[in-house]
Amino acid sequence: DPVLVPGSLIMSGMLIAALSLRRYAHEIDLSIFWPALIGRLPGSIMGMIVLSVFSINKLGLVIGGAVLMGVVVSLLPYRLKTTPLTLIGAGFCSGVMGTSVSIGGPPMALILQNESGNRIRANLSLLFFVGSVISLVVLALNGLFTKVQLTYGLYLFPAVFCGDCLACKLSAKVDKELIRQLTLVLCSISGLGTIIAAT
Repeated sequence: DPVLVPGSLIMSGMLIAALSLRRYAHEIDLSIFWPALIGRLPGSIMGMIVLSVFSINKLGLVIGGAVLMGVVVSLLPYRLKTTPLTLIGAGFCSGVMGTSVSIGGPPMALILQNESGNRIRANLSLLFFVGSVISLVVLALNGLFTKVQLTYGLYLFPAVFCGDCLACKLSAKVDKELIRQLTLVLCSISGLGTIIAAT
């Protein structure tokens, strides 16, 4: 339901990030977080502008296409290095996508895909928690985060807690390469799903 996008899902993402952050805080690398946050701030503002200007259908096509392009780039032999510049760029894209359609994960996940599993979880969790707060504030200040979205966001919390409990039992059994493969699969699904929903 377009009425629930993006506020309700951003709330779920914020809770997921908070729960994950609690477990992996010791793996946080602020040299990853700060550049990404610098990009996320203007990206969130741009995402709010995009959300208020474009129709849901047009927005879905653009965002879905961008996600799939990121997957294709990640499959090429050349790997994007985790540098301040690429982190700022990924943070900006994450802000735009996260604020407009609540799928801000792919840009950062693609940049960090070659890091260790816990390092990915920790740094993505910190960025997504802070980024989600920023996105919700930006949306609320512009009348785009409604009481309906808030209510449904709270309805999703029990499912998030159940998923987190399951993740606690499985995370230690998932290796780096499998995380990378799953990241690409999930990014592909989210991109295709967004495009299909928009057509």
